[in-house]
Amino acid sequence: MQISLPFETAKGSSKRNSYRGDGRKLRRRLRSILQFFLILCAFTALSALCVACYRTLLTSSLLNVTSVQVSGCEFLEPQTVIQQAMIPSGVNILSLDLDGVRERVSAHPWVASAVISREIPDRIRIEIVERKPVALVKGQKFYLLDDQGVCFSRAAPGKHFGLPIITGFDPEIPAQGCKLPREFTALIEDFYQESQLRLPWRLISEIRWSRNKGLSIFTVRGGIQIDLGRDNYGPKIAKLERVLRYLEEKGLHPKLRGIDLSHGDRIFVRGNFKVHKKDRPQKKGV
Repeated sequence: MQISLPFETAKGSSKRNSYRGDGRKLRRRLRSILQFFLILCAFTALSALCVACYRTLLTSSLLNVTSVQVSGCEFLEPQTVIQQAMIPSGVNILSLDLDGVRERVSAHPWVASAVISREIPDRIRIEIVERKPVALVKGQKFYLLDDQGVCFSRAAPGKHFGLPIITGFDPEIPAQGCKLPREFTALIEDFYQESQLRLPWRLISEIRWSRNKGLSIFTVRGGIQIDLGRDNYGPKIAKLERVLRYLEEKGLHPKLRGIDLSHGDRIFVRGNFKVHKKDRPQKKGV
């Protein structure tokens, strides 16, 4: 007589179910591996297709550069910038080295910075920022000075009317590409900012720099020397206006030769002035 025990039946059933579960897990893993493999193949094929398309675009005549647009020119001619860029004729717009073009354009003495961009399908845009000449520096030759204190280009004084000439440097110092000493550029920047509203540079023929005395200017009208020193240019220019106005009202301006404003609040005026006897100071006895 045989008796089936409940726990023995349950044990056999559990073993068969574990086999089934392992089979399902294996199938799921195989499906996951297959899906990953299919995705990888699709991605590889898509990448290869993109590379092939890009290579085709690099050789397509439809993307050849046909025009170059230049903006930001005030002193330079756009054609000069295009020649400086040296963009090959018929080059593909996607294969053009924009960094190389930017470096070539920025190498021009008049260009402070440049931005190069593509406009698909066939245009290159060049945007430049030109150097701003503020004066001529006299050394062994004349050089244009920008607002950063850099002598950026050789120049002929006769071609740049309205710019003052800066003197006082050792003739060996000014050279193309050099930056003038900071102690000078700090003074000239301060003076430039303070002078533009009240004493435009077109009224100044020369700016003389001395390491010890600071700045002196010479006016276009009459060549009057005005010593300004090393600081407080705003208040000094305001005083200068009042002094010049007074001399003009008195008819003394033609006889004026110089004004010294470098001694704090004191102002010294030099000129061929005639003082009437009644206006002369009386000598006191000893």
